[in-house]
Amino acid sequence: MRRSTSRPKPARKRATVPPPTEIGWHSLDPSIKPRRYLERTPIPEPRPDPSKPRRPGHPRAPQRCTVGYYPDSHQRIPTLRLRGRWLEQLGFTIGSKLHIRMRNGELVVTVAPAE
Repeated sequence: MRRSTSRPKPARKRATVPPPTEIGWHSLDPSIKPRRYLERTPIPEPRPDPSKPRRPGHPRAPQRCTVGYYPDSHQRIPTLRLRGRWLEQLGFTIGSKLHIRMRNGELVVTVAPAE
């Protein structure tokens, strides 16, 4: 197979087109007129500085999770795994010791006091 003797060209970049300021309604059937709207919803403006990070979200605890099992064990032992930044917000920092109790069919997990 012949190789091209020309130099490789950089990938083409898309032309940046500003977003429309108003929504345009089009119909495939020209006999149907677009409905009149008393108030058209404007398209929201883009963020003024896209490099600036967005407002930090707030981590939420999961409402439900599934009990699984540890795959490397020869027995199927139920396993529960919790992870997320919401744990740190509740005081469960990395390396902290925990007390786990069962009360009325619920697991109660608390941070053990420092010794």
